[in-house]
Amino acid sequence: MKGNNGKAIIMQSKWLMWLSMMGIFMALLSSCKTNNHPPLSHTKKYDYLAIAHAIKTKYDQHLDAMPKYQASHYATRIFRISGDTSYLKYNLRDLQSMYQESQELLTVARNHAEAQYAEEKIKYWSSKTRSTLRRQTLTATPQFLYYLSSLNILRRTQEYRVCAPVFEELKRHVLAHDYTTYLNSPEMIKAWAAQLANLVIWLKQLGGKDYSKQFIDTLQQTYPDNQDTLLNKQQYENKIYGLTHLVLAQSQYYQYPLDRMEFPWIFDYFDAHIDTILSRTKADVIAEVGIAYLVTRQHNHPVLGKIQKNIANQYDAAQRMIPSPQGEFAITSGAHRNILSIILLSSPSKWYSGPWLDEPNSR
Repeated sequence: MKGNNGKAIIMQSKWLMWLSMMGIFMALLSSCKTNNHPPLSHTKKYDYLAIAHAIKTKYDQHLDAMPKYQASHYATRIFRISGDTSYLKYNLRDLQSMYQESQELLTVARNHAEAQYAEEKIKYWSSKTRSTLRRQTLTATPQFLYYLSSLNILRRTQEYRVCAPVFEELKRHVLAHDYTTYLNSPEMIKAWAAQLANLVIWLKQLGGKDYSKQFIDTLQQTYPDNQDTLLNKQQYENKIYGLTHLVLAQSQYYQYPLDRMEFPWIFDYFDAHIDTILSRTKADVIAEVGIAYLVTRQHNHPVLGKIQKNIANQYDAAQRMIPSPQGEFAITSGAHRNILSIILLSSPSKWYSGPWLDEPNSR
């Protein structure tokens, strides 16, 4: 046991030394994000590329002031459509937070404190419909939030190609858990459709059990297509989010192209119901549907054209952003909506896997 502990300590020390050196290395890099990209000036109807470039330029200018996770989320996605490594410092900063969070999550597991973990997190949630639904599900299954948070970290370590004893220990703990209860519950689907889609795909990608059929069956039973008109706006958006996240998580979030036939039933639904989707969902959801067509290489599909036109029409040229449904232009809370719009309107034909933080100079 002592020998094994000694090896683990040496591995962890080496990893921490690497992280420190990488921090110094990245600090020395110049980060000319705005100037390193040629103008997106290829003219299309509605000038989609120019809109994407304008939104990106604004977010580049505010990136240093954004919270760590959101800055890394943005930087990762810009990398995946451009291959630009000047954003790596934001991912390294995120990696440091992930290491600390993983240690805290393991402490929670050792203390069997998953319920207390959830209680602490939901203190800051709003009283809106979605948050209320989620609170209700956590009354019965408070440990779900713990495992969702853990998987979110672990899939990022996989995407970054980094390894440390703390991540491996957390992974063993998370993959040993049984997720059946969450995936058999219509109430969970109504509150967490997109997150459950992520969870199912992430577990499979991390080498865990494949719950795909179980989740899809429950999703389809909860939201049969012939009962869409019975859903309110929030629940209809939740359904579409669940569908898009199955596709996007399978692509490891814009790293690898897919084939439409991996999810034919989803795209058949989008094809047939696109006008309803455009009229009943917000920009985030609409953009994700469009990106699903992009990652499956359906660049010339008429549905994609409708979606791009819809998002371009929501663009505010004075603010250089896609506003919220309430007409707000907050940088941080609008980051998800606007990065999706950048990807959608850029129409990338190539996707870059990574960024791989174990070999930052490989590209």
